[in-house]
Amino acid sequence: MEPMEAVTPRPRPVWIAGVAEPGTAPRPVLHPYDRTEVATVSLASDEQVERAVAGAARLAGETRSVPAHTRASALDQLANEIEARAEEFAELVTAEAAAPLTRAAEEVALAVATLRHGARLAGETRSVPSAAPFGAALPCGVGLTRRVPRGVALGLVAPHRPLAAAAGGVAAALAVGTPVVLAPTPRAPLSALALAETLADVLTAGPLPTGALSVLTTESPDLLAGDARLCPLAWPAGHAQALVLDDWAEVESAASAIAASAADWAGQRYAPVRHVLVHPARAEPFVAALAAALEAQRTGDPYDAAVSVGPLPDEDSASRTLAWIAEATDRGATVVTGGTRSGTAVTPTLLTGLGADALRDRGVLGPVIAVSATDGTDTTGDPSDSDLTARRVAVFTRDVEQALRTADRLTAATADEVVVGDVPRHRPEDVRAAAQALTRETTTVLSGRPG
Repeated sequence: MEPMEAVTPRPRPVWIAGVAEPGTAPRPVLHPYDRTEVATVSLASDEQVERAVAGAARLAGETRSVPAHTRASALDQLANEIEARAEEFAELVTAEAAAPLTRAAEEVALAVATLRHGARLAGETRSVPSAAPFGAALPCGVGLTRRVPRGVALGLVAPHRPLAAAAGGVAAALAVGTPVVLAPTPRAPLSALALAETLADVLTAGPLPTGALSVLTTESPDLLAGDARLCPLAWPAGHAQALVLDDWAEVESAASAIAASAADWAGQRYAPVRHVLVHPARAEPFVAALAAALEAQRTGDPYDAAVSVGPLPDEDSASRTLAWIAEATDRGATVVTGGTRSGTAVTPTLLTGLGADALRDRGVLGPVIAVSATDGTDTTGDPSDSDLTARRVAVFTRDVEQALRTADRLTAATADEVVVGDVPRHRPEDVRAAAQALTRETTTVLSGRPG
């Protein structure tokens, strides 16, 4: 009997204009926790990248002409398919991004909700003033304003939130009627590739162009942002701050929400809270409550159902996080809890004795949070511009007037979002801002001049 030939799994293909193709070089996908190989993918060649982008540009007009209700239906169908395969997609997210099992399930739910919100967004219509029949005299003239796509959408998919980010790119693009090119990092491309496979099945059954989606796995996906034919999708970035005022007696509830924000996705979530300004009257009980809440976040193997904090993407990320903590202690900070690591997993860390500027523009990674015992207000009781500088701010207060005054001042300064009584979160509604950034307004004026 002839010896059985070993079977080598084929690398997962790239998607060029809706068609799966083998790439030019294999690339292993390693599990961030134990560095075992979980899959092999193909890297797209320069020729495939050009063909995908050029093809998407040619399809832009055709995609835009598809009725909004058809694009909405495709997004709804895609959401239904992912929901039906929720366990499979959650396993992919845990395998490629080391999201703990509970976080992976939340990731799938967020992706599904984002697609459905995109479907509703696609179905929205803008009412315009009624006008006389074209060609008739219009006494004042009528302007019809519409939003049209600026070009092909580019979705750069980070290693954290790989499925939600990919789904958000598809939802925003189809909502406004433009093709999309997804460019996942080669460290975590599996969710985006599975999404493409699922969408391809949906598109073959409908009038949408099957080439409306490409997924390009490359070593340097950020380079695509320089292509003038592509419009990079804008998603919220950076960290958040929190302000706990003296009238907020429920320090445990604030601490629980802030700890979850700092520890979610090992500190890589949407706008993690990195810095808290707490009123001196609440500082001692709040720090104790926050330390307990962080210690309750178990760190380790993401396949352990009791774990809520998984590892960072790689050794470099973990080393830089510990180096930053060591630098902070050298500058006088105190480590209240955490500050250790096991492999690439960093325990949630709480520091005191640092100012707001200590975390500003330093690219802090990992589940690290600093608390300053100051009310963060000036002599009028309003937040100090020098202390509150993040674009997203959580304000914990029972005083509605103070909350509104704080929100007004912060949004007039640097903040894009102020949340009262909770922390900023990644919401399905965020796809609206991404879709709007993909479009520009055009106006058609019926002048009303006599013929």
